Amino acid sequence: MPSVQTGAFTILRERTPLPVAVVAAISDVQVRNEINMPGMFDFTFSMMSEGGNWQGINLDTFKPGDDITIQLGLDRLQTVIIGEITAIEPRFGAYSTATIRGFDRMYRLQFGNHTRVFENLSDNDIVSQVAGSAGLAVSARGTRTEINGYVQQRRQSNYQFLLKRGAQINHELLMDGTTLVFRPSAEGQSPIRTLDFPRDVDRVDLDLKVPTQGSTVTVRSFDPANNQPISAASRAGGPSDRMGGRQNGYGMAGDFPDSAITIEQLSITSVEALQVVADAQYQANLNRFIQGSATLVGDPNLNAGVNIRLKGLSPRFDGIYYVTAATHRYDDKSGYATDIRLRRTGA
Repeated sequence: MPSVQTGAFTILRERTPLPVAVVAAISDVQVRNEINMPGMFDFTFSMMSEGGNWQGINLDTFKPGDDITIQLGLDRLQTVIIGEITAIEPRFGAYSTATIRGFDRMYRLQFGNHTRVFENLSDNDIVSQVAGSAGLAVSARGTRTEINGYVQQRRQSNYQFLLKRGAQINHELLMDGTTLVFRPSAEGQSPIRTLDFPRDVDRVDLDLKVPTQGSTVTVRSFDPANNQPISAASRAGGPSDRMGGRQNGYGMAGDFPDSAITIEQLSITSVEALQVVADAQYQANLNRFIQGSATLVGDPNLNAGVNIRLKGLSPRFDGIYYVTAATHRYDDKSGYATDIRLRRTGA
């Protein structure tokens, strides 16, 4: 595999291509996306020519809040982020440069803190209300989540609050263009691409660690209507937990002590909702079984929230992996490359 793949990029400001002088001066572009995190971008350009002369680039071309679209690719350009400028960093000296940084619109959830109450709403409805108040379009995917009798957001940013709601039921936040997606974890679903080591991948680093918490998750609460304690226990995972392997992480830990845990969720007052939480926490605890990273030639399709298949490693480590983060890097020396972070619940 060639060590350098030139690739190409396009950057739009307010849906309009950047001035030719700015594009010619850009030395590197980077885009990072991660599950449950605002996507980030930055690009750097020189304000001096190779001869050391001032190029006359107007820094006021950019301002905070400007809409930025970045496209990357080898054979065909694809949009990898739509974001907004949040920082402008000029550095004046013998080699004057400027770096433009920003985030996708999930970043809007981090402004301020809020206190409010939600009654008799599903988590899908709660997310739609909270994100809508920050000016975001929302797509709540998957089956409708359980109805919550009473939920309080207390002096929290919208981002902190939604992360907590998602973590409780193993849902995740992602951006699809300018739309916030709230969905069940897609871990273990059909892979979008098979990567064969070493043909398709420069490097793969993996860590397998026996899970110590959560082989069974019991969630307890209290039903005020009947004045009785209630509980639910997680159900064993299915084939998707193995992700193409022989067993999931709890199965591989069979020679170790039982790792069952019990948690309390006193704000939940129905057995049905407790069951959702118990199953979600069982799955979430498996996520730490195998974790790792890989580096390969740039691929704009490899983003957080997709599954891939790795081959050529070993029978135990070959299989489906979930991409939890991706960094797309372009520079004028080494071209376009993609780094991905991975996890797997089976082996």
